[in-house]
Amino acid sequence: MSLITEIKESIITKWIVLYYTFFFILGSYLLLQLLFTTLQFLLFNDPEQTVTIQGFYVVIGEAQYQIWDIAQFHIAIVLSSCIALGLIIITVKLLVKTNPLHYLGFRSISNEHHIWFLYSFLVLVAGVVLHEFVISTSDVLITAEKPIEKFLVVLGLGVFGPIFEECLYRGFLLKRMDDILKQRQRWITITATAFLFSVFHFQYNPVELLYVFSIGMFLALMRFKTGSLWFPIVFHIVGNLYAILTIIL
Repeated sequence: MSLITEIKESIITKWIVLYYTFFFILGSYLLLQLLFTTLQFLLFNDPEQTVTIQGFYVVIGEAQYQIWDIAQFHIAIVLSSCIALGLIIITVKLLVKTNPLHYLGFRSISNEHHIWFLYSFLVLVAGVVLHEFVISTSDVLITAEKPIEKFLVVLGLGVFGPIFEECLYRGFLLKRMDDILKQRQRWITITATAFLFSVFHFQYNPVELLYVFSIGMFLALMRFKTGSLWFPIVFHIVGNLYAILTIIL
């Protein structure tokens, strides 16, 4: 076997491993959400009240709710995010054999990159303006009424969800793709991670998916420009919190 053939097979193997590990982590995260949501109803709900989970809807008795309207789902997001983050750390240790937090991008921000706070702020303002148009086309609404329900929405969708997504997409997936491509043709990595990021938000309509895709590209660019995952995390959390608070307040 020639050296070129061995190199090609090695690269193909890396892509296959990346493919399976990425979808294993993402699939585990989604399945854990469903599992933890279901368990809460089995353990703590009125046993005489029927509960059926049908896609993005939960039927309790005869009343139908969107799944993000129920507190159990947001508790499940927090629990699932914590476990999935552990899977990411274990995966990095096994595949790369290096400091997982440093590999994912949890590193200090140099002074020369502070200008990105200004860039991200301007993009965030533009995103808020665009979001007002996008949200008008959306069928996804959150009707949390009690303070504890609003707190759980903020904790799940506003904080833990974004942290997990950034660690998976702009942390593990982006860095691993960049390593395999040897830091070349980064537009491929930026586009691919943004595409997978938007596909993950399959509950949205096409207009919203295009919006999510553009945000994903910007977050990937921020990750490359600064070398830190803190920028995407903060941007993502602030953006989600704005979207959530405008709905539930």
